Amino acid sequence: MTKRKIFFRADAGVRIGYGHFIRTLALADMLRDDFDCTFFTQSPSEYQQRETEKVCSLVALPSDNSKFEKFLDCLKGEEIVVLDNYFYTSEYQKQIKEKGCKLVCIDDMHDKHYYADVVINHGLTDGRFFDVEPYTHLCLGLDYALLRKPFIQASSTAKNPNSWFISFGGTDYFNLTEKALQAIHDVPCVESITVVIGDAYKYKDNLKKYPKATIMKNLTAEKMADVMRKSQYAILPSSSVCIEALACRCKVASGYFVENQIQFASILGLQRYVLPLGELNKISYNGIVDNINDYDFVNITSFTKIPQRYINTFKMFLK
Repeated sequence: MTKRKIFFRADAGVRIGYGHFIRTLALADMLRDDFDCTFFTQSPSEYQQRETEKVCSLVALPSDNSKFEKFLDCLKGEEIVVLDNYFYTSEYQKQIKEKGCKLVCIDDMHDKHYYADVVINHGLTDGRFFDVEPYTHLCLGLDYALLRKPFIQASSTAKNPNSWFISFGGTDYFNLTEKALQAIHDVPCVESITVVIGDAYKYKDNLKKYPKATIMKNLTAEKMADVMRKSQYAILPSSSVCIEALACRCKVASGYFVENQIQFASILGLQRYVLPLGELNKISYNGIVDNINDYDFVNITSFTKIPQRYINTFKMFLK
């Protein structure tokens, strides 16, 4: 039997970071056994090519505005299309729907009308925030977290005592990495710190003056999960990397530095899943070691049922 095609569409880069790409590829990985998956992205880096090849085929699009029309030209009307980014307008959604495609939108901002058949937002649980069509199905909350397989399958591992993990995405243009590292490095009870950076991080040389820190770059999902499983604490933005750390049972201090993280940061803090930090480019990180040890965390239960939830959701399109 021929598998239904899914076209995944997400970009990465210095300006937009890698979060959209990583979480959309995570969804493709959950669905690839049941569907014929293809990933479309602009000017993919070697890292993107390497990670995508593990999951599905890759089609490179140009990085200028012609990418929008070129992607539409690839659609025959029989595909399920998954969009992830903020620049896909309601009108662009309509153009995809008018081709005859089924449409799924991964959304953080809920700032437009959605013509999509499915909207995914793993940060919110209240459907009243979303302006959608009557037929739109909402996949909300951490039950639909877009986690890569090594984090969904994360098993209990003995934590290295007093070990810390810091990561602020592939770009980190505010250099929050060094701010957090500087604040905890000289605290006597902090024994080791793993810092993960990306290609676009411009301050790598600054990190050489912190001897407790091990600097790592462009980690695979497997390696990232291994590092997180061994880390006792983490300082992270309220994004997908935060959910990954929670899945690995880290005690996480988290906040926001861009608008699309604000609501999710609030929810994580209110549920006591993380120690809430607030706006990360304005706070002082001093005292975070004492605060995280005194905080009453609520642990999140297993994420292992997420792939089957997504498989069931996408199989609605086969009826």
